[in-house]
Amino acid sequence: MQPLDVSTLTGERTGPYCSFNAVSRVQIWQWCSAMGDRNPLYLEDAYRSRLGLGGVTAPPAMMQMWTMRDINFQYAPGTIESPNKRVFDVLEEHGFPGIVAVSYDIQFHHLLREGDRAHHFSTIATISPLKKTALGEGYFVTERAEYLDQDDAAFAEALITYFVYRPTARQDAPSDAETPPPPPPTSSSNWQTDFTDVSFDALSEGQSLPELAIPITHRLIVGGALATQDFMPVHHSVPAAKAAAMPDIFMNILTTSGLCARYLSDWAGPRSRLRRINFKLMAPNVPGDAMIMQGRIAKLESSGDEPLVTVDFAGRNSRGFHVTGSATLALAG
Repeated sequence: MQPLDVSTLTGERTGPYCSFNAVSRVQIWQWCSAMGDRNPLYLEDAYRSRLGLGGVTAPPAMMQMWTMRDINFQYAPGTIESPNKRVFDVLEEHGFPGIVAVSYDIQFHHLLREGDRAHHFSTIATISPLKKTALGEGYFVTERAEYLDQDDAAFAEALITYFVYRPTARQDAPSDAETPPPPPPTSSSNWQTDFTDVSFDALSEGQSLPELAIPITHRLIVGGALATQDFMPVHHSVPAAKAAAMPDIFMNILTTSGLCARYLSDWAGPRSRLRRINFKLMAPNVPGDAMIMQGRIAKLESSGDEPLVTVDFAGRNSRGFHVTGSATLALAG
């Protein structure tokens, strides 16, 4: 086998990567069901009708799902793939079979509605030098993705970073005597969702958002992976997860993204719009734990007639922080 030169794997824009289906209310319902997202903008025709809105609207965090591969890891018809896009296959051939997504930085331009059709183009922007982490030795691979609708109008653009690695010995969970108690269950949270839009004038910088406790269960992890079209075995197979140096199956980044978006829109109100979100992942979410979501208003501003709020947020479990990041939302008024 030739020595690995990662510089040859970057720079080429490839695609389009097409979707199997148009945006549908069934897929939106499946996503919302998995995330516990009851936003009436996504689920209730009567609510949209009262506001004079159009058809069914998809949560913006569904962005990546529309062009994911199927359960047999095949892309949709019409996809044009390049050898450079197979960077993950090349790295696996050179002894780096593990892959986890570690960060997102996404800008959302407009919402998709029922009947829209997504596709995307991809560029491997950077590959780091060989790095050592607790998971093993490998490379941080950053992909630049452009998401477009059927009219070639960009609805989102993203930088997604993955760690592609040769696993070390797996991270076995500590014994019961050593396991720290998980965070409190949802019932102890002071979270209330009444689906009213917050008033921009009532907010102040430094203000804290209520906490939301989310139990991490096998159902959430597997259901989230299915709803996000992520069929990687590490999210549903314990042996596959342990072979990747994880203690158990673990939550995928798309589910984390959906839960963060739900936390933010539940607080801001159903007519708020997620304009940008960026975050990084750390301690994995595994079954038997809980994730406590917290947030704080970092900035208030207006862009034209649009009131904007930037929130710093985090989700922690018994192992530490699972996710930290920030998001900018446009408020209804």
